[in-house]
Amino acid sequence: MSLPLNNNLRSGHQRTDSESTYELLPVTETSSTSPEPIKKSRHALPTRLEKVYMAVAAFEAIVIASIAFAVFGLVQANIKSQNAKVRPVPVYLAVFILAQIFSLLYIFDALRARNIVQLIMHLFFNLCMLIYSILQIPQTKNALSNDNAPGACGFFERCTGPDSLFNLLQKLMIVPPIIFGLCTIVFCVLIKYIHKVWGWSVFRLVGAQPELKRAHRHYQTMISLLKMLLFFGLAFCTAMLILASAWSAKRAEFIITIVAFPLVIIFMLGCGWALRKENKPMMAACLVLMVAGIAYFIYKLATLWLPRTEGLYSNTKITMAIFSIFSIIILLATFILSLLCINDFGKGLIDAHRNPENRTSLWSLPANARFEKRMEYAEKYGKSEGGHTPMIGGEEGGRNERLVIE
Repeated sequence: MSLPLNNNLRSGHQRTDSESTYELLPVTETSSTSPEPIKKSRHALPTRLEKVYMAVAAFEAIVIASIAFAVFGLVQANIKSQNAKVRPVPVYLAVFILAQIFSLLYIFDALRARNIVQLIMHLFFNLCMLIYSILQIPQTKNALSNDNAPGACGFFERCTGPDSLFNLLQKLMIVPPIIFGLCTIVFCVLIKYIHKVWGWSVFRLVGAQPELKRAHRHYQTMISLLKMLLFFGLAFCTAMLILASAWSAKRAEFIITIVAFPLVIIFMLGCGWALRKENKPMMAACLVLMVAGIAYFIYKLATLWLPRTEGLYSNTKITMAIFSIFSIIILLATFILSLLCINDFGKGLIDAHRNPENRTSLWSLPANARFEKRMEYAEKYGKSEGGHTPMIGGEEGGRNERLVIE
């Protein structure tokens, strides 16, 4: 039986007569009846499961974002009041739109890096958005009910009640929970099968050493948490910008939030770089910033109920409290994972990350994925009718080799 040789198996190996003998032989010319050669294209399509996962995520994002824009347009076109009670409505919609942009990028990166932990975290993120979309309906109703005077909602007789603006908005806002629920079920099924496919990729990356596999799992979880923390930080800043921009008495809060935007991004990029390069001084600085971040979100959580600031968070206390609590939890988890990752420094994981064969992208398969496809191809066809071995690599594959097992 003839099998294609992986790039990592360039040297021959011979066993005793009682065992199989391995040797390198040049590939003979294929017959006209042999299958078409497999080309190691740099632009090979991803696996079918990855394409389906990305397609479902894109469908979800397009539908949810379209509904959010429609609701936002109806609110802006019909409500001219600057009442602080109505101001939270754009906050809900802005968070929805930002969440869908983040979700697509998060999935894209998980598929690119073949990070199963990140896909599982995206599943929980989708569940959080499902809960948020359900809570958004009564919160929007409460916000509009505070401005229910005649003519307050444009062409509608009233803001809430029969023939009201909220009646129309409610029909649109019921759709996101349904979409989130259905897509979450589909994601669960896909993750189950993707986990089986990617198991071989992890083996190719770090080998079979339990210690190295555990370090790789810590690394994947830490990276996934950092990206999730990035969303919650930016979403919180976005909500604060919308709220503080309409409250002239809190210009300092507005300026602080604007400054925090780039700092959050720089912090996440710095932590990711230090983790990948195993830079302990930089990781120590990140730990200090995480403690500062926990203190900041605890402070913001307390200000939601302080008399001097509670007017700013009118009808958004639940939303802002959810983001603050989730940010605190993720920061605590990230802090603990950071300590575990620092303990894993120097165990060989950095060498696996530097291997060019492990660099991936969504539309260009990693070397280990191409290897899996070549192995499946060889197992399917074996030798051709003329006794020849199917070519691996084609014109772009360089030196063609095969492994003969006697």
